[in-house]
Amino acid sequence: MNEKLLTVDEVAQILRTTPNTIYRWLRAGKLPGIKLGKEWRIKKETLELKLHETNQLNQLRRSFLDNIDPHHDHVLAVTNSKDNLYNLEAEFFKKGLAKGYRLFKGCWWQHPDDVRQELTQRGLPIEDLEAKNSLVIVDLIAQYNRSGKNGPIQIWANEIEKTVRLGYPTMWGSGSPHLLSCGGRFSNLVEFERSLEDILKKLPAAVICPYIFEDIRSDCFGQLIELMKHHNSVLFYNDKSATLLKNYPV
Repeated sequence: MNEKLLTVDEVAQILRTTPNTIYRWLRAGKLPGIKLGKEWRIKKETLELKLHETNQLNQLRRSFLDNIDPHHDHVLAVTNSKDNLYNLEAEFFKKGLAKGYRLFKGCWWQHPDDVRQELTQRGLPIEDLEAKNSLVIVDLIAQYNRSGKNGPIQIWANEIEKTVRLGYPTMWGSGSPHLLSCGGRFSNLVEFERSLEDILKKLPAAVICPYIFEDIRSDCFGQLIELMKHHNSVLFYNDKSATLLKNYPV
């Protein structure tokens, strides 16, 4: 039986990514391949199956991503693990990238290099995107430690304005604070989210703020409600299943 074998360059062209990304997927086992001497080959049937699986997954997730306002939204996302958080960020960025938007990733407890690794493993060509200035990854906790809440707020505003100057219609960004990211006090975090919401009302950006709640205890429940007051929507995301709710504070 003759099975068509594709080169790494051919697969990269089909998937609109880089050969280096394909090599990483092959080495990690994310994309099954065949080693012929020093060269990798991928069966055409294997690639078609992977594309079919990806399309089915995208169909399942499309509803909540399409309900995000692409130009003016601030979404509180509730997850229960680091894996779920990274999965959500990857899907969010892929959607924004497919629409031709510039991407922004603000790091609080996450190290920027860890973010690069995690998102690359989830199929995003991070190296190429950063080289083209289509994606910027910023250490926001360092900015907060230097300048308080005004440091990260100014970074958000500057990057959205830069996005417009570069000719993009909007910026899609994700920041993922910890409940105690802002100087160890939850009240500081609430003040930061309030200030960020004020900025986002005036500028073209869709922003998700994913938080990890491993257990919704009584104290966490109160914190969750307080954070919801300063977001337009609330997204619950768990094990590739999601529900997006519009928020109407009272």
